[in-house]
Amino acid sequence: MDRFRLNVTLSYFHHCPFAVSSFVLKLTGPRFDLCKPASLHVVASCSDSTTRKDALTRLAFWIVTALLLLCAAFLVDAPVANLLTLQSSTFWEHFAFYVSKAGEGWVVALVGICASVLLSIIRRYHAGRLVLLVALTGLLTGGAATVIRSLLGRTRPDSHELQGFYGVWHHSHWIIGKYEFGSFPSGHAATVIGLAAAAWLMDRRFGVLAVLYALLVSWSRIALGCHHFSDEVAAAILATYGAHLILIRLGPIVCCTVEHLQNLWLAPPSRIISHRTQPKV
Repeated sequence: MDRFRLNVTLSYFHHCPFAVSSFVLKLTGPRFDLCKPASLHVVASCSDSTTRKDALTRLAFWIVTALLLLCAAFLVDAPVANLLTLQSSTFWEHFAFYVSKAGEGWVVALVGICASVLLSIIRRYHAGRLVLLVALTGLLTGGAATVIRSLLGRTRPDSHELQGFYGVWHHSHWIIGKYEFGSFPSGHAATVIGLAAAAWLMDRRFGVLAVLYALLVSWSRIALGCHHFSDEVAAAILATYGAHLILIRLGPIVCCTVEHLQNLWLAPPSRIISHRTQPKV
């Protein structure tokens, strides 16, 4: 995709200084402004059909690789559970419990909002926008996993039902939202891995800490007997792809919305009043 060019035409908003890492830029083409999302037109131009075939080949490769990884994860569910599931260690059980709680969606949302506000107060506006975008990415990938697992209805390792996928209906009852039928994929893992993927794509130093956090939360879900290993692998595949997609599609909107709110907050009252009372031409 070296010759693939992505031309983005954007209008309405003013310039917003926001950039992602070179890895994202390599995936999406030349650098473009991630602000001004009112009218977005993407025009792809390829020098020849070979480039397009290469892109499709790479996409097919990653799809096949993801399916193979998922199949392999199903095969090793039992050995990994025997290795990682806690049996009688009180300290590690408590540790895993609190780590698992740290990966819940409301914790990610609360910490993301508070950190973003704090960074804005100390005038680290760009960092505040990035933190909010990273948290939002994790919440969206976690929400997608929650919808999928509610429809598939896979039993959790500690369920009394026979292990399997039951969909949305079992024993003449709806099982959407039932805890014991909400295993695949893991919502916790999808949230923290989506967050870690977004952080890694935007800032490597922040990304390393986020990856460690995601690994700990993913381990805790298996250690507590809440998820199979294949649930975590499926969540990782979903979150990694979803994080990249969210950054490209929603990154501009989130970036500029937050920046305009920051500018409105920092603007003196006289400037806001004069802007509102300015006659339209």
